[in-house]
Amino acid sequence: MALAEQYIEKEHYTEAEYFEIERTSFGRWEYVNGKIRQMSGGTTDHGDISSNLVRVLGNALVPRGCHVYGSDVKVHTGDGINTSPDVSVICGPNRYYQSKKDIVLNPLLSVEVLSPSTAGYDRTEKFEHYRTIETLTDYLLVEQDQAQVMLYTRRTDYWEMRVIAGLDGSVFLPSVDVTLSLADVYALIEFDSEQG
Repeated sequence: MALAEQYIEKEHYTEAEYFEIERTSFGRWEYVNGKIRQMSGGTTDHGDISSNLVRVLGNALVPRGCHVYGSDVKVHTGDGINTSPDVSVICGPNRYYQSKKDIVLNPLLSVEVLSPSTAGYDRTEKFEHYRTIETLTDYLLVEQDQAQVMLYTRRTDYWEMRVIAGLDGSVFLPSVDVTLSLADVYALIEFDSEQG
């Protein structure tokens, strides 16, 4: 991680230091338990999938008064991390963390497009953080090297997990009452002939 020159890398940062680094350093940063991590860049497939999700969800949800955000808007979790989902959805008024217009508190849906470098984190530790958001009902993980998604949906006392695979499949998102076609999610993506 390369911080701006005026910062010395250290074991623990305060959230105020994180906000200053965000303000003065190039790139996107995540704040997790006193650590500051630079967010990695994505591939063209990652970008296409993220854009497809924002477009399809936006077309379905904006007319209903919902906000669909890309990774520029961060989410603050109940256990105190600030992170950038690839896509997040809020229906109704935004609630902001410390009045910061780029950090929201109340997503119904968070989506991560999996990358080789972050897939393990997104499936485990990041999901643990997301689970502390009281409003979050759905957490969608989207593979980028095959047409497959994994949806976690909050139930009364557990999270239900479903895997949907194949370009002819679709996934229903209870949090926003939308069915996503995997063909739409993966529009323009070319898989190896043995995948998809």
